Amino acid sequence: MSPFLPQNPSDAASLKTLIPQAAAFAEKAHAGQSRKGPGEVPYFTHPQAVAQLVAKHSSDPELVIAAYLHDTIEDCHVSYKEIADRFGTRVANRVKDLTNKEEQLKKEGKVPYMRKKLLDLPSDTLLVKLCDTLHNTSQSTSLHQVNNYLKIIRVLGNRKDLSDVHRELISNIRYTAAARHSAGALTILENEH
Repeated sequence: MSPFLPQNPSDAASLKTLIPQAAAFAEKAHAGQSRKGPGEVPYFTHPQAVAQLVAKHSSDPELVIAAYLHDTIEDCHVSYKEIADRFGTRVANRVKDLTNKEEQLKKEGKVPYMRKKLLDLPSDTLLVKLCDTLHNTSQSTSLHQVNNYLKIIRVLGNRKDLSDVHRELISNIRYTAAARHSAGALTILENEH
């Protein structure tokens, strides 16, 4: 049984009705955005895939909702208040925790910033972040980017609160990265350092 269950099971049924609303909200917020890489893949396919991964590993509807919304503050100029008003403060707090602080990220560099972030995330929110990283790893065509994901998750060996679900996701990220390396699906992009 997954340790990622709703805090109050009686609220779970009402929260489940918010999942399609969160999907529609995220799709509208990301309208016109595309994923990086070849082709014009609508950005919404990413939060949708992350939410599906979260739903596979947790029965907590708030985590699924947060997965749909995880990039909306950072990429869509959606406010914390807007998310809190529509989906509750617990969801908004998770989305806020998943949102990168751009100034800090630029100052510290991506790998050190993300490693510190992974160590600071609450355990349930870490599940969403690992699903996000797994999907990003599976979709990336950049050797540099995939190697960075591996460097970032390496720090999780220092966390003592990892569940079997966390460990499974970490293993899946490593496996996916190795499979992409061996399949030759990755390239070194000209603009990477």
